[in-house]
Amino acid sequence: MTVRLIAASASCFLLFAILGRWVTGHPISRIDELGKVAFAKNLPLAIALTDSGYGFALSLIGVATVVAALVLHVSVRIPLVILASQLLSQFVVNLAKGFYARHRPDAWLYRHEPGYSYPSGHATTAVVFYGAWLLVVWGTPLPLTVRVAGVALLAGWGAGIGWSRVALGAHYPSDVAGGFLFGMGWLCLGLALLRAGLVTRHA
Repeated sequence: MTVRLIAASASCFLLFAILGRWVTGHPISRIDELGKVAFAKNLPLAIALTDSGYGFALSLIGVATVVAALVLHVSVRIPLVILASQLLSQFVVNLAKGFYARHRPDAWLYRHEPGYSYPSGHATTAVVFYGAWLLVVWGTPLPLTVRVAGVALLAGWGAGIGWSRVALGAHYPSDVAGGFLFGMGWLCLGLALLRAGLVTRHA
């Protein structure tokens, strides 16, 4: 399983690099043109989803999960590792943004910020942070119906974060795809490290 995770991680990172190279030569592709369909649609929902990918919301969730772990007398390492992974992944993503140096779309509806467009940091967060919690929920001893509901909610939320970046004009669809690819590569690599015993899973 560890080998498969490493292979999956390498594949995702390779596709991420190929897509990044491609978007630098094709500033606006046919795929990106499709983003106009989602632009400025359901703005309140898009803003709420985008806000859930910013540091403030992630910090609140992180603190809440650490407190919950302390109250329930379970290990706090899971939420701490997820938060550390989130921070480190965003650092690497910002380096990648500078490397590809793709400019943002011109029409940007909410919370302008510095930085380049590829890959989407929010899309990476959707996988690295919310995807990690999806796996945690699935691995709990909760009833199957509760776990399925939790997984569906987190999966839909993560996908929604990616959609929100296009709806708000902050990213092209290819930026979001790149962020998802990077996030999946990062998450698979993290799981491989856990399985190899390089990262302690339990307190």
